[in-house]
Amino acid sequence: MPDAALDPDLARPPDQDLHRLLDAVPQASLLAEPVRDGDGTVLDLAVVIVNESAARHPYHPEQLAGRAADGHGLSLREAYPGLWTEPVAAAVAEVLRTGHAARDLAVRWEGAGPDGSARSRRERLTVHRLGRRLLLLWTDDRTEEVARAAQRIARVGWAEWNLRDGRLDVSPGLAVLLGRTPDTETMTTHQVLGRVTETARPALYRELDRLFSTGADIDVLTELYGVGRPRRIRLVAEVVRDEDGPIEGLRAVLQDVTELYESQRRLREQQEETERQARRADAEHSVVQRLQDALQPRSATLVGLGVTSAVAYRPAEGRVGGDWFKVRQLPDGRALLAVGDARGHGLDAVALMSMLRHALAGLAFTGALVESLGGWLNRIACDDSDESTATAIVSRYYPDRHLLRWICAGHPPPVLLRDGRASLLPAELGPPFGVLPVVAYRAVETHVRAGDTVFFYTDGLIERRDQDIDVRLDALCAAVEAHAAEPVLQTLVDVVVRDMSGPLSEDDATLLAFRFDR
Repeated sequence: MPDAALDPDLARPPDQDLHRLLDAVPQASLLAEPVRDGDGTVLDLAVVIVNESAARHPYHPEQLAGRAADGHGLSLREAYPGLWTEPVAAAVAEVLRTGHAARDLAVRWEGAGPDGSARSRRERLTVHRLGRRLLLLWTDDRTEEVARAAQRIARVGWAEWNLRDGRLDVSPGLAVLLGRTPDTETMTTHQVLGRVTETARPALYRELDRLFSTGADIDVLTELYGVGRPRRIRLVAEVVRDEDGPIEGLRAVLQDVTELYESQRRLREQQEETERQARRADAEHSVVQRLQDALQPRSATLVGLGVTSAVAYRPAEGRVGGDWFKVRQLPDGRALLAVGDARGHGLDAVALMSMLRHALAGLAFTGALVESLGGWLNRIACDDSDESTATAIVSRYYPDRHLLRWICAGHPPPVLLRDGRASLLPAELGPPFGVLPVVAYRAVETHVRAGDTVFFYTDGLIERRDQDIDVRLDALCAAVEAHAAEPVLQTLVDVVVRDMSGPLSEDDATLLAFRFDR
């Protein structure tokens, strides 16, 4: 094992021009002289010059520059433990013998960093012969690995085409994109352009022609044959020239954007589908709104029965529901009074609402009891579809007896306002229409007095997600009592709906009121 300090004659001071020349080299570099044994075998290298890049390198020992500057040769093996491997020794001997440079020798520096901690680093060593001396240059192996990894991860690569000699240099990343191994360094233009798909070639050729004719940069989306299906490639290129001189070549960066292109295509398709659905929803909403307006009466009027009626309807925010009501005088001198709510929103709800409302209007002329009317409406809903369900209050008023007979099909109970006090009428609750095919509804008989007011309503008036239903029913009774002295029934109905409404209505709501005058 040679001493760290070698013969001073091996490290005699070089001329200053050579020192300045090495300082101009951007890579970490040093000039060394071989140390041989009696048989001429190279045992070590004595450092002669260390350039500024090597002296600043965090992994290179600080004493290296100082010892060389003092004119004392330093053993490279001592300065860099583990450097003198068999491959490096063999490469050095071959360089000295032939004069041909050895490139990309893998080495690992081991030593103490500036903070005294043990450090190691993988690098690539290039060895050139300069007379009887050797020039050693290092590049950080990790930097090259990171660059290769970045190309692989980003699916990107570069190429440089020299028009003078026709040489086309490609990076490892581009070699992979072109179906070659990463160690491919050069390709012919025919090989590269042969990877472009037939459909993409005309557009690419036009862009290349524009690049060479105008010198303007190009940015084009093209397509290359790859593993499996063709790959979408973004190509950005510029010309190479000396100032205003002729074009000498081009540089290009290519990136595989297939996944990005596909994700953007899927996003566009989703956006288009969302827009189509939104347009269909807007169109359906408009149709449903107009259909509901056509089907739903704007008033509830009874003549000659001693009953004043009023109704208020509050639509849901941005949706059309299935609320309906029916007020009709019958040929036998009685009156049909009903309110209901078809399940859901939109066209289906309006269709079910219309069917039940018109069916009830026709069936009421039979003179049948409300129990029978409820059974028939239930059968109609069951026969329509599994989703056709609705709640309702269906009643007949007998003026001669001051009697209101009504059934409740899964609906909130009516409210009776009497002598300024509001209360819920006890109900015989039956299932909603359309749930069970055979149902026997039981009627409730309510005798009314002069001055009484009865309120039918839909659940949109009282239901809130953040409040219990009993609390909301109490709130409805309180709102009715608060405005009980209002002489105009329509005004009373309007203010109750206003008091019960929130800033955003989750469901449509209907309030139907009957004031019995005698």
